[in-house]
Amino acid sequence: MEVNPLISVIIPVYNSGNYLEECLESVRLQTYQNLEILCINDGSVDNSVDILDKYEKNDKRFVIINQNNLGAGKARNTGFSAAKGEYISFVDSDDRVSLSLYKKFTDLPQKPDIYMFNACEYNKKTKNISPRYFFSVQEWKNHKDDRSVHSFDDNINPFHSNMSAVNKIFKKSFLNDLAKTKADRKLFPAGLIFEDQYFSLFSMMKAKSIMINPDPLYYYRSLNADSVTWNLADRVFDIFKIMDMIEGLLKDANCYEAYKYAFFQHKYQQYAHLFFKADFNSRKDFYNEMKKRLSIYKNEKLDPNICERLVLYGVYKNIMRLGADEFYEKYKDKV
Repeated sequence: MEVNPLISVIIPVYNSGNYLEECLESVRLQTYQNLEILCINDGSVDNSVDILDKYEKNDKRFVIINQNNLGAGKARNTGFSAAKGEYISFVDSDDRVSLSLYKKFTDLPQKPDIYMFNACEYNKKTKNISPRYFFSVQEWKNHKDDRSVHSFDDNINPFHSNMSAVNKIFKKSFLNDLAKTKADRKLFPAGLIFEDQYFSLFSMMKAKSIMINPDPLYYYRSLNADSVTWNLADRVFDIFKIMDMIEGLLKDANCYEAYKYAFFQHKYQQYAHLFFKADFNSRKDFYNEMKKRLSIYKNEKLDPNICERLVLYGVYKNIMRLGADEFYEKYKDKV
């Protein structure tokens, strides 16, 4: 068992001044203190820079790295390259973490490649914490307690909301090996949003050991709150590139057939949700693209009896049946 291992906490920061101090305080005040806190200033033009400077001056654990606005994926890659810790944790600058997160992790008698914990929605304006968690332990076969060791194959539905980088702590040596398997040696695909969906699935597929804590130790800001990343409306088309990359992962691992129903469900849910985030002028183009991409499943010989049991399958059927305007009016307050 390691004694007092160093944990590198990587925080991409872009114009998050309204929420940044709350995030940084939740890391600074951790009950486990041997942290390296790498804040990657991704070209902020608000007061985020002043806040970061203050923390760096008052706490030697804070390290500020400046870069042009290249997105969260690039910022995480930058932080990972600079990290000195034995373990890596990614935190978004408008979220916060439980003050006992890293203590719970370091108390484990053995450390897995990936330590995954639950997250729940937090809305600062209303002070509400949503009971909607990222995942349920029921989605993991053979789970007995928080110290059960899993592999990716134990995950019944890997496309649930645990496709995130922030609700996990990673062994640095594991991520080093993971990066070596890629031609560009980068963990996250730079220049795209939704990049952590690809990274999370890729890392879980490669991990030899995954341990799960079902408690909500991470609090993420509602998507309905002010965005602190790229304008989502301008970037919704990125989801199509990410889904192509994920499909490639599944096929390379020869497990596409095993997961094709779950992946199909994930696709139409993601597409339908992001349709309502698209800019008005590009909404119909997005709708036509998602409809074209989902139509291939007519040729995949999917069992209709299984499909009918998929979550929100009626949404998929209406995407194929309705036009963009009709779909918008039918689901605008529901998806």
